[in-house]
Amino acid sequence: MTKPTLNSSDTSPSREAGATDALWQPSWLHWLISALSGTVEIEKQTAWLKKSNAEARIAHEQRLKKLKAENARLAELESKLDAVLPKYSSSLTPPSETDGH
Repeated sequence: MTKPTLNSSDTSPSREAGATDALWQPSWLHWLISALSGTVEIEKQTAWLKKSNAEARIAHEQRLKKLKAENARLAELESKLDAVLPKYSSSLTPPSETDGH
């Protein structure tokens, strides 16, 4: 029994109609897989950066809140000192240096 053969001119693509498709597909698929892998990696990095930025923002807000509380406490202490020592504040200026010493 003989196997039927196909006329190669009937099935082979012409050079103009994508004769390089067989060579093109693996590189295209490789590019697509690489692009999608890169996209997934970028999405992972973006998610990590968003999480990291949110954590940093919370930490910054907590530090800012502590600094504001500390500044308020220092302002209160300063006003108490000014109330206790108003007459002495002018005498607290450093003495001027003399030419001889």
